[in-house]
Amino acid sequence: MLKKILILGSLILTLNACATPEKYAQKLNNQKGKTEQQLISSFGQPNQIQEMSNGTKILIYTYKNDELIPQPSFYNNMDLLTEDEAFYQFTYGGNEIPDGNLIADNITDYCQTIFYLKDNRVTAFQYHGNACVAL
Repeated sequence: MLKKILILGSLILTLNACATPEKYAQKLNNQKGKTEQQLISSFGQPNQIQEMSNGTKILIYTYKNDELIPQPSFYNNMDLLTEDEAFYQFTYGGNEIPDGNLIADNITDYCQTIFYLKDNRVTAFQYHGNACVAL
């Protein structure tokens, strides 16, 4: 099980290494001139829609993901625990609170993308966040 987790983690890191903000900007730039329906077909339903008094429509997409990354000292002590004991903190269900103290860093991935539409066409965009990347 631990070997599978490490392989999966390595694969995710490798794929993320190829994703860049420049490729994300290019992906967004390719949306210019497209209709609202074409945009929604590509990006899904927006989290928010706003309409300005000047007729501009704003579609807002927000992505946020929080992860707990155990500190190295957690892994150094794993030989003292069974696999179930070591990963219990990550696999508990419902509203249960895990046993013991977990020494970990909280990592938040965040990306907010805003598209501006005039006459049902994408005219501009802006984005910010550490997770605004594309392959």
